[in-house]
Parts: sequence; C-alpha cells; structure tokens
Amino acid sequence: MTSTADERGAFEETTVVDTDVHLSIPFDELAEYCEEPYRSITKHPTYTPVHRGGWNRYMGGKIETEKENVRSADALYEKICVEFGIDFPLINAFPVLNSVPEDDRAVELMSAYNDYLLENYLDEYEQFLGLCTVATQDPAAAAEEIDRMGSEQSIEGLYLLNSGAQPPLGDPVYDPIYRAAADNDLHVAYHASAGAPFAKDFPVQDTQFNRFLENHMLAHPWAHMMTMSSLIVNGTPAKFPDLNFSFLEAGVSWVPYMMFRFNKEYSMRRSEAPLLEKSPEEYIRDQFYFSTQPVGEPNDPSHLQQIIDVLGPESLMLSTDYPHWDFDHPDALDRQIRRYGDEETRERILSGTAIEAFDLSI
Repeated sequence: MTSTADERGAFEETTVVDTDVHLSIPFDELAEYCEEPYRSITKHPTYTPVHRGGWNRYMGGKIETEKENVRSADALYEKICVEFGIDFPLINAFPVLNSVPEDDRAVELMSAYNDYLLENYLDEYEQFLGLCTVATQDPAAAAEEIDRMGSEQSIEGLYLLNSGAQPPLGDPVYDPIYRAAADNDLHVAYHASAGAPFAKDFPVQDTQFNRFLENHMLAHPWAHMMTMSSLIVNGTPAKFPDLNFSFLEAGVSWVPYMMFRFNKEYSMRRSEAPLLEKSPEEYIRDQFYFSTQPVGEPNDPSHLQQIIDVLGPESLMLSTDYPHWDFDHPDALDRQIRRYGDEETRERILSGTAIEAFDLSI
C-alpha cells in the first residue's frame, strides 16, 4: 500500500524517510509477549513496569497527545504515510529499559518489544521499517537478540537508549553489541529521554531543576554529548569502521560545538584516545548522523541554515518524533529548507542521508 501523489502534497515527487517514529504500546498487550514471571509483572505492576518520571509534561492539559494514532498499524499508516506524506517511517517501540532495575527483566522486555513491533506493525505494511530494541544492561544477551533480529528484512538498525546507561555506551563492555551490529549490517541509533533514566541517573543536576522546561531543554543533548564523547575516546568508530551511528531527538545545534571542542581537546591529549587514527571531527563527519527534530527556532531563521551548512546535509536526516507532544511536522522543516537551501540539500535531508546511513534498499 502506498500513499497517492494527491495525498502527499509537497512531497509527491520526493521520497521521504522519517527516522524517529515512536509507538505507544499498552503494557497489558506487551505482557502477552513475555514469559512468566515477567508476564504478570508487566501486566499487573505495582506502579508501572517502566517508570517514566514525575514531571508535569502537559501544561495542565493544554498540550494534547496523539498516542491513539500509533496504537495500530492502520492508524499509524493513515497519520504518517497518508497525512504527513512519509514514504518510509523508521519505527521504534520507544522502550525505556534503562529505568528497569532488574537486568533479566530488561532482557525479557527487549525481546517482547521486538516481537510486538514485528507482529503488529512491520509485518503489516511493506513501507514500515524498524529499529531493534536493545537492553544495554546485558551486552551478551543483547548481542544474541541482535543476531535473532538481524535476519528480519524490515529491521534496519538498533535502538539504544543512552540516558542513564552505566557506564556510558562507548565503554568496551558494550563491544559485543557493536560487533553484533556490524556482523548483521545494522545501523546503531541512540535515543535519549527526559524521563526516569535522566532523572534517576544522569545528571544529578536534574533533581535541582525547578521546571520541566529545564529538563527537556538539556536532557537529550546532554545524553548525546556523553555518548559521543565515550564512543570517540574509547575508539568505538575506529574499532568498527563499517558501523554508522545516529543521534535521535536532540536537534542538531549541539553538534558543531562538540566537533570543534573535541578537536581542541584531542589536539592536546592524543595519548588519552590512542585508538583514533584521525580527528574527532572526521569520525563525526564520516560515521555519525543526526536527526532534525526538534528543529531549533533562532530569532533569525537564516541562522539555522548556517548550522545546516556547517554540518552538511549529508549528516542530517528528517525526523518527526511522532506522536510525542513536541513532534515536528515534516512540512515545517521542508519550508525551512525550501526557503534557504537548494533541491539537492532538500532531497538529502528528506531521504538521501537516511538511505545512506541505514543502507536502505528502497
């Protein structure tokens, strides 16, 4: 099934890939994909099987959610593919496994999320592509799950939550995950959270914030900065040169700072990153990719284009973050690109970079 040209509006002659589409899976449905005792724990939790933090996200009901539009494959297709004009959504189950205190339960939920995604979504529409949930608490079990899921044609990459991961995800303890990703030709995508993993584990300053505004502004880029630093200093991209990595849901404005500051620090302390064979900026440009949402809102819109020019469209991938309350409609980004960029830049960001980064056969 495909959306028609009339339905797709401005995108009728352009392929569009959305690299960050979330599900909202009811826990009683997820429980059916778990074995006991995890099924009962997930279906009848004392509080909730995955703690999400206690911040006021919805401004006393002023901010609406659209989770009902991702509760079935048909509803998701109608919203994302028909209404938004997205050709290929990369769907993740939106697990928040770093807040699960028991490693064995996190591993069980990892497989449950993956089976649920496959059976209820990816098997329903050929345009639906997926990211394999990874529980980083047990790298060996995660590697086995990656091998299991790697043979699924619709699985294009891994989904690693980096908020609250201990140690940070470049530590060599996670090499089995990256080795399995490389063996299965799967992209590695990192996603942050402003929920419980951030509040509980990283950084401690979260408990000192007065409002969710502060939390939500900083949580995602902070987690990605830590992950990027850990990956590069520990030489992960050098050890796995065929792997591509992406950072979802933090926008792109933080990336130039990291590239240039990293170059400065590395130039003075090369011995502390002995596996690197080139500058941090080169690794970032060669193997790292970044999703657009949330698109920044400078007072002068042309400044956003300057950031795009610094990074290059070959590093940037469209994402909506649908159905979250702060999702970006693809038309908004498209208007920005059309206003300041050329058609080649537009096609790159709307699909070309994602096709390259995830090695999509579309």
